[in-house]
Amino acid sequence: MINEREFQQEIDKIEDSIKQVSSELDMLRSSETQSVMLRAMKHGQGYQYFQRKKGNETNGEYIRKKDRMKAIKLAQIEYDERLLKFLNEAKNTLKKCNSAEIIKPYETALKKMSPGKRVLVEQHYISDESYIKRWKETEYEGLLFKEGYPEFYTRKGLRVRSKSEVIIADILDEFSVPFLYEKPLQLRRRMVHPDFTLLNIKERKEVYWEHFGMMDDRDYRDEALLKIREYESNDLYQYDSVIWTFESGKCPMNTRDIRNMVRALSEVLGY
Repeated sequence: MINEREFQQEIDKIEDSIKQVSSELDMLRSSETQSVMLRAMKHGQGYQYFQRKKGNETNGEYIRKKDRMKAIKLAQIEYDERLLKFLNEAKNTLKKCNSAEIIKPYETALKKMSPGKRVLVEQHYISDESYIKRWKETEYEGLLFKEGYPEFYTRKGLRVRSKSEVIIADILDEFSVPFLYEKPLQLRRRMVHPDFTLLNIKERKEVYWEHFGMMDDRDYRDEALLKIREYESNDLYQYDSVIWTFESGKCPMNTRDIRNMVRALSEVLGY
């Protein structure tokens, strides 16, 4: 299924390329006193080059080896002109395709039906927006907070267990990366509650983020390593299905690094 955001990004990239190539082409053309084109002819193991006025069928004026930069410039002008033509054709084609009927055929087919008929059909595909909405509405029982436990709240009012988790949650919200907090996950040997469960919308699978914030505590550190091994024994690995972050009293979490990481992560997950 075509991702609408990626589709528009491709159009934007082509438009940026058109601007860049057009600017460079204008500079090259401005250095030419007359409109000439390059002719290349095979000569031994290499080529001989000639410049000629456009429309002139003769070989034109021979470009000596010492003036090779002239040939290079003319070749570059021809290439840029051809490239601009194809870039504009690609842009126009993509823009024509950038409609609901092509980008969202499943949703469009459903909208073309009357409301009474829509409720009867089984959809073959659910849009990213609908999928995310359903996922965020997942019902589950998280871990309880013991009485007297310190209270930490995110900007959106979600209660979490540490200041570091407040920071992570707020940055995820900042980059519009949806998450579920302490959603239970059944592994082979035990149930765990990842700090954050994220959704990879490109692959439509969950990714788990565990933040280990007391790594200078020996017992805590040993338990953290056992937990990591447990994830790995369930084929859940770093950079694929799990994210590990760590800190200690002497080495606190760097918020700038977390923000940069989430920025990159948002692209990988499809947001």
